[in-house]
Amino acid sequence: MNHGFCLLGEITKRGYHPDTITFNTLIKGLCSEEKIDFSFEVFGKMTDTGIQPTAVTCNTIIHGLCRTGEVGLALRLKNDMSRWKCRPDVVSYIVIIDTLCKGDLVDEALVLFSEMLGDFYVVPDVVVYNSLIKDLCNSGRLTEARRIFDEMVGKGISGNMATYKGMIHGFCLHGRWKEATRYFDEMMDREILPDTITFNILIDSHCKDGMTEDAWGLFELMDKLNIQPNQITYSSMMNGLCLAGRLQDAVKLFDSMVHRGLDPNEFNYNVLIDGYCKNRKLDEAVKLFKKMKQNGLQVTTVVYTTLLRGLYRDGRFETAQSLFNEMQSCGQNPNKFTYSTVLNGLCKNGKIGEAIVLFESMKTTGILPDIYMYAILIHGFCQAGKLEDARKLFNKIPKEGLVPNVITYNTKMDSLFHNRMFLEAERLISEMEEKGCLPNSRTYDILIKGFLRRNDTQKALQYLCKMRERKFMPSDSVVSLLVNTFSTDKIKSLEVLQ
Repeated sequence: MNHGFCLLGEITKRGYHPDTITFNTLIKGLCSEEKIDFSFEVFGKMTDTGIQPTAVTCNTIIHGLCRTGEVGLALRLKNDMSRWKCRPDVVSYIVIIDTLCKGDLVDEALVLFSEMLGDFYVVPDVVVYNSLIKDLCNSGRLTEARRIFDEMVGKGISGNMATYKGMIHGFCLHGRWKEATRYFDEMMDREILPDTITFNILIDSHCKDGMTEDAWGLFELMDKLNIQPNQITYSSMMNGLCLAGRLQDAVKLFDSMVHRGLDPNEFNYNVLIDGYCKNRKLDEAVKLFKKMKQNGLQVTTVVYTTLLRGLYRDGRFETAQSLFNEMQSCGQNPNKFTYSTVLNGLCKNGKIGEAIVLFESMKTTGILPDIYMYAILIHGFCQAGKLEDARKLFNKIPKEGLVPNVITYNTKMDSLFHNRMFLEAERLISEMEEKGCLPNSRTYDILIKGFLRRNDTQKALQYLCKMRERKFMPSDSVVSLLVNTFSTDKIKSLEVLQ
């Protein structure tokens, strides 16, 4: 920029007169460096010398203002453009509309869009529509996005890949994969080739909704269309296969990824390590973990936490503790999920003392305990028969600025019933409801089981009725207990079980 202004000085010194292009170039350079105040000075000098700014000049500054978050000033400049005998064009509008959308000011963007439609001299193009569609979809305003899409088509403006990608992503994001698939099919019918990201969105959505076969069909379609899957595609597909219990297919997919020359990243490894852990194949998980390190990939906190969870669940306490120590020595700082995993592992292995030490030391790292960590410790105390410690910790929750959630209440309530402290358990359910914490199906299971063990069948049935009123179904263990407690005729009369 300094050299640019030196040249401007030389131009003037030699008796030449800078023109609109000269000033536009300087203003663009200043805006690209976010020197907006200076660009306005140059703009002023430009008008003082009698050179009229053009729409390009104004749009350059509008773009610079929007980049620096000064969308209000950008709007003012757009409205003042007539002072210099130039008019806002589609670029003037699209830059501001896009900025408003990205700032979650979609309503304001729609108002400006309506103004643009009323401007006889401006013809909106697909880029304007894409910006609105994308941000309406991201905001969950799918009906409005569909209306804008249909309006665009009605005006004879054809959607492009970005248009369809925005619609597909929006509908997938909010679990409406059928509508997303419809836009995908329309896209294919119009011979608009989807890109890898579009496929990734659809594959991930189908996998998360348990539609693994449909996701696999999309994965194979990519190959037919010669569209290369990337690491994200493989992660989503592998995760879908693992969720469907098809671990071996996920392993084969991981191997095929390597054979195709695509290097797995930490996310790919993490999906497969998690799959091994959930299937209790800890030796394979550890082996893959070691392979990941051998290949020079950085083992992230997420990967460590995944393997720790699997090791604790499988009862490999010593290995898990060793891995936790290794994690910290390698400079990977545990996060809340890591601490929750380790606390849970310690409590389930009867190491309540060590859990308390970790719980207290965690605060020195800047991580404050959340309500889930309190629930884990309360459960640990209850399992160890330390009810008084559990009660003290429960009472401490509000003092830490936290609110007990349904999991915390359930944990304490279950312990009270197991220790035949029925009156306190009843008081707890009343307190829970008074504080606006709604019982879930697990709460009702605990209450019904507790009162049946006390032989208080009337209260057990009372809570069973409440449970069904809230559209919850009792668990298999509760149904079995009810069948063993009541006669066949009584069970038949219990319409709540149907």
